[in-house]
Order: sequence, then C-alpha cells, then structure tokens
Amino acid sequence: MAFDRSGGFGGGRSRGDGHGRSGGFSGGRSGDFNRGPREMHDATCSSCGVQTQVPFKPTEGREVFCKDCYMKKKNSGA
Repeated sequence: MAFDRSGGFGGGRSRGDGHGRSGGFSGGRSGDFNRGPREMHDATCSSCGVQTQVPFKPTEGREVFCKDCYMKKKNSGA
C-alpha cells in the first residue's frame, strides 16, 4: 500500500468502511468481551482485612478493597 496524493494511504478504503465515526462503530470498549477470563491477583482488603482477589496487580502504598467495601465506599461518595 502506498501513500497517495490525497493525504492518505491508497487501497480503496473510505471513512464509511467501519474505521471512522460512521459505518456502525459503537465506540467504547467493544472488543473487551472476546478477551477471555481476566487474570486475578490475591490481595487483602485495606478496610476490613478480608482476603480477596482483584483484576489488577496490587501495588504497595495503594489501597485495595474487597467488593463489599468498594461498593460501600462508592455509594457513600467518598
């Protein structure tokens, strides 16, 4: 594929082929559902001390919450 004079790459593709904002693109994170199961990491809740698992690798110095404590914190607006 070569660079053409119109300022883009040749190959016959246009904005309406699903690669731009038109053409049915739904936006967001549409591809995440095909990734399979997430890798989970063991952690201790910073609030209640229960053992839990989280979908990210906990880093030292950052709080980690179990699902119950996270929901309480989220719903309290804190």
